[in-house]
Amino acid sequence: MRGKHRAGLFALLVALVVGLLAVTGASAHGGEADEGSSVVEVILADKAELERLIAEGFDLDHQVKYTEDGIVVNAVVTPTEERRLEKLGFTVGDTVFSAVQLDAVLAERNAIKAAKARGAAFQSYLATGVEQTENPNLRVLRADWFTSTGTPQLNVEALHVDGASSSLTLQLEWDTGPGTPMGSGGSISLQRFVDAGVYMYHRRQTSSPVQPDMVRVTSSTGDVVEAKVTEWLPPDPLPDKDRYQDFVDNYMDPTELYERINALAAEFPNLAEIRNLPFKTNGYRRKAQALLEPPPPMVVVDAPSSAAGSYVAAASSFGPAAPVAGIAGSIVLVSDGTASPTEGCSPLVGFPAGAIALIDRGTCPFTQKVQNAQAAGAVAAIVANNVPGNPFAMTGNAPGVTIPSVMISQADGAVVKAGLPASGRVKGSVPLDPSRIVVESLAWGHEGGNDLTVELVDPGAPSSPLAVSVMGTAVRVSLGTDAGGALTSTAAQVVDALNAGAASVLRAWTYRGNAGAGIAQPTAPVQLSDFLEAPPHISREPFQTQALVIGRHARDGSKPGVLAYAQEHAREWVPPLVTVETAERLLRNYGSDGRVKQLLRNLEIWIIPSLNPDGGHYAFYDDNGQRKNMFNHCGPADSDPGRRNDWGVDNNRNYDYGSLFDGYSGASTNCRSDTYAGPSELSEPENRNLTWVTDNHPNIRFSMNLHSSGNYFMWSPGAYALPGRVLLPRPDPGEEAYFYQASNRILTAIKDYRGLSVTPARTGPIADVLYSAAGNSGDRLWYVNHIFAWNFEVGTSFQPNWEEAHAETMEFSNGLEELMRVAYDWSRDISPPKSRLLPGEGTYSGPQEMSFVTPSEPAIIYYTLDGSRPDFNSLRLSSQGPRQGAAPITISSTTTVNWFSVDMAGNIEQGYDPSNPGSSNYRSETIVITP
Repeated sequence: MRGKHRAGLFALLVALVVGLLAVTGASAHGGEADEGSSVVEVILADKAELERLIAEGFDLDHQVKYTEDGIVVNAVVTPTEERRLEKLGFTVGDTVFSAVQLDAVLAERNAIKAAKARGAAFQSYLATGVEQTENPNLRVLRADWFTSTGTPQLNVEALHVDGASSSLTLQLEWDTGPGTPMGSGGSISLQRFVDAGVYMYHRRQTSSPVQPDMVRVTSSTGDVVEAKVTEWLPPDPLPDKDRYQDFVDNYMDPTELYERINALAAEFPNLAEIRNLPFKTNGYRRKAQALLEPPPPMVVVDAPSSAAGSYVAAASSFGPAAPVAGIAGSIVLVSDGTASPTEGCSPLVGFPAGAIALIDRGTCPFTQKVQNAQAAGAVAAIVANNVPGNPFAMTGNAPGVTIPSVMISQADGAVVKAGLPASGRVKGSVPLDPSRIVVESLAWGHEGGNDLTVELVDPGAPSSPLAVSVMGTAVRVSLGTDAGGALTSTAAQVVDALNAGAASVLRAWTYRGNAGAGIAQPTAPVQLSDFLEAPPHISREPFQTQALVIGRHARDGSKPGVLAYAQEHAREWVPPLVTVETAERLLRNYGSDGRVKQLLRNLEIWIIPSLNPDGGHYAFYDDNGQRKNMFNHCGPADSDPGRRNDWGVDNNRNYDYGSLFDGYSGASTNCRSDTYAGPSELSEPENRNLTWVTDNHPNIRFSMNLHSSGNYFMWSPGAYALPGRVLLPRPDPGEEAYFYQASNRILTAIKDYRGLSVTPARTGPIADVLYSAAGNSGDRLWYVNHIFAWNFEVGTSFQPNWEEAHAETMEFSNGLEELMRVAYDWSRDISPPKSRLLPGEGTYSGPQEMSFVTPSEPAIIYYTLDGSRPDFNSLRLSSQGPRQGAAPITISSTTTVNWFSVDMAGNIEQGYDPSNPGSSNYRSETIVITP
């Protein structure tokens, strides 16, 4: 079960191609294979199906595409999980990333390493900023035109008061520039967007070679609205080449990442230092395990044939099982008289009754082959596979089959055919699960657990007692027998005996909660293993996570802080490179780039390249699909070698705000789920490290959590509760406007590298543009630490080829640098905001909708309607909903509105002091309402 990245993954890819399960020889008769992961598309009818998929615990990456036919998401699955998807009624589409691609990525990394060894002004993008005609029932939330890597796109989002009705439709038209006819650019229907059963809005992104001036949306109820098109991010600019950049040249595992930041701190001691975080991880280590189980079905060829020996087989799912003692007979290669005679697809010719039929796999069903052999008088059937790889259980519906049948591998089939004529046996196996036993070392694998062996022995004598002996690292179990010498020890009894007689070196349990009533069978000595494949230089000890702290000052918390952290999810290999590339740029450009000098003299920058180093190492060397950390919180029923890739906690579901434990959706209590939230909030050292940084360094006011993939750019709220989509509190509309303003700058910097636009549809709160993610770090930092916290979702896959990975690293490093400039500008902001009341002071007939605007910059409004002096406890604007800005306030009678505005840096309009009762220079206007 070792060598997973190579032979094991290749065998699984072959199995995927033929649509069948491949298993290792050790588990070919029913145990779980050492399966690798692929990324496949899952095609869903609607959002309800997506919620069901998440509830079933499947591991989704961050690709969620809405199409006319439904929703397409990417799932990370093993072949077994893919079959479970189909069994649950989900439609599986194309394979997005396979084992062959992973091998190419790793080979590329190794080749690179070997070669090295040899030698803007504020603009609110909220809906309130969209210039449009008035319609009480229909609003355009966004109308954006943009280019991404040179491809022009139009993105439109619209909201109708009756949008919750599936019968309502919205049609979009657009022109081809000022003065051109409406519809000259094209026409298309908008798609209804429903999340967790709640109508959000209608939306659509489509190709538009020419930038439109206006769009028109028409509802099936006759409502019409026209809106001005704005440009989302500027046109593709040329990258800035007058600086040092491009410092990463291959994927780095966590050990290499931390070596890199330590080297930087040593090289630039006046600009950077290393801080050890307080909680060491569990470490890249496991207890050693083994599965003691009956031998699999076997094909035995007798001497003197040149093929004499035993061959692992896989029993069919149809027909009877072969007896454990076996069915004997001559082994005869079949002929059916056709052009492919050994496939046995037609009635057999000249087959001797009482023989064992040897059949080549071919084009006809397995059941047809076995039925033809049975009709010719065969006592058993052996099918030789026709593709490389391990044998698998043949399936089919054949109630009339009365002889046992098994499959052997293509290679073994060739040996057996070359050794004919021969006699032999087809041997079956006892029922597996009741007889299986799991053993686990008390010591970590690298500390002695891997040295243990366990052997189950038939004493070969009647009335023998069950006994356990330990000789150094060898554990020997002599099974009990009855008066006739037959084995009597059940798996449960052997477990009890091991836990009593070998308690100094191991513990044992029955397989996956089975009662263990099956009779234990003799085994050869079985070597325990921790199954870890990393080279020896990767430490197995608890990992010291560190932060690189950068700044041309005391780095003592006196300067505003920016935090960048990556690899909460282990399989995401590009995001850590973004942090390292950014650190290199800051330190190596300090002496020659005035803008970088500004940043390092005025900010304290924290960089944690891999928050989950244990999982990161596991993803590099054991299972590239690993998402979680490595700590096993599962009990014995889920703790056998076949489930070792399922263990761990999703570090981005283990935080202590908006969590599963608070009732929010998007995480799991199942210890094997890829969104397992852990046994409790902050149970994991990785999560406690991050919260320690933010709780103990209140100067940190901005953060970026780097993930992949999907090219999203997101912030809070990141979770909602079901039913009813009860969302975490939305930011104040002023705060939301600031998120958008800063995002525009950051995304423009990303686009500077090669013209990539993160789309409007993928920019916004996590729960709005992706899905609910209970217990994520962004929510923790925003709601608890009051940090402006963003999330990158870098690129289009977890482990792209190096050319693409390099480009993603460069462009998102641009964005991370721009976040630091956002923080710098925030730290230098001393200008108070300005605000206006709409409608302004005056006399109006009938109720009026009142709102505020802050044309100079985003700001929070505090106001009163009862004539009292406003302060920080006064009313604040509330959000209307996703993409809709602040909710208007209806004034039905004459009202004096007192208010003030506060920008994100804390500057207060007109220098007003809300905490000083003597301060009275707040804004005040009276709206007079006449009948």
